[in-house]
Amino acid sequence: MKNGKKNKKTRDIGNQSPDSIDALLQVLEKLNQAHVDYVIIGGIACNLHGLIRATRDIDLLIPKNISNTKKILEVLAENLFWGLAKELDAEEVSKKPFTIIGDQPRVDLLTVAGQVKFDEAYKNSLRRKIQNVDVRYVDIDTLLKTKNTNRPTDYSDSVQLKAIKKMKKTDF
Repeated sequence: MKNGKKNKKTRDIGNQSPDSIDALLQVLEKLNQAHVDYVIIGGIACNLHGLIRATRDIDLLIPKNISNTKKILEVLAENLFWGLAKELDAEEVSKKPFTIIGDQPRVDLLTVAGQVKFDEAYKNSLRRKIQNVDVRYVDIDTLLKTKNTNRPTDYSDSVQLKAIKKMKKTDF
């Protein structure tokens, strides 16, 4: 990123500040280097599918696997922004539906999103390189399943994602 301007590949991440995008990519790069399993869901996944909206967190769907969760917490704890990760127990985190870590960026670890668990999301996930960082994110159909909640934001996202999906089907 030059002079705080987004290039084509960072525009895919959506309406985020350059610092937020850099932080997101830093988190993902470190997780990739540690060979942990995760799939991006939530607002960032919406952005990657073309629904551009602001989001304040990185939502990661992870397996209920203690060793994977331990590696994730270790990676996050190495960064000063996520000192709280040092205090979390991997077994506890892997049993809970979600755990919030940090502030800028905030990382939400989820073991279930709506009715979607990690294995389903991973099997159908997509990959894209953004500034040489491999980004694994949920496909649009699975993302829609994760949005099947009572939250107004999820309803709004769902309506817009369905329109995007329909539009992509009619593209030539």
